[in-house]
Amino acid sequence: MKKFLLSAVMAIMTLCVSAQSGSWYTGGQVTFGRTTESASNLKTTQVTVLPEIGYNLTDNFAVGSVLGVSYRKSGDEKKTVFKVNPYARYTYLKTERVDLFIDGGVDFGIGRAHGHTAVEYGIGLRPGVALNLNEKFSLVAHVGFLGYQGGNRPAKHNGAPENWGLDLNSNNLMFGFYCHF
Repeated sequence: MKKFLLSAVMAIMTLCVSAQSGSWYTGGQVTFGRTTESASNLKTTQVTVLPEIGYNLTDNFAVGSVLGVSYRKSGDEKKTVFKVNPYARYTYLKTERVDLFIDGGVDFGIGRAHGHTAVEYGIGLRPGVALNLNEKFSLVAHVGFLGYQGGNRPAKHNGAPENWGLDLNSNNLMFGFYCHF
């Protein structure tokens, strides 16, 4: 798994280095986590790979999509969810080094849970910040979510959240990188 993740990151970085100036960007997020509940000694492992591509329509407006996969193993239960998350981005503050933006999008994920098709969905807003390292590279962070997230019964039984409202906690902090070409 480590070799796969390292290869994916290196391939995207190589693509970014050879990119020309323009209005496309690509990047994404890779996460890995392992937790152990102290009371039950239940171990949970989660790996998520979310490549992203977008197009800047103007200086302040962009459209894009995340297309990826999330794998979670908790005890003997395993869950793999394929995700598609199209969005529209409005950048409301742009400086030489820092951009503040908000993404409005739709989340959709599908997988298998306990022999049934599990469907996760949502709609909402995600605020974010981009640190522009140079013309080609940016570090990006999204924090929080305002909207609705849910799923069908198999998805909920396998840990999919059902949330309405504003969620500003550290579990909703996502980091990534972008390459502009």
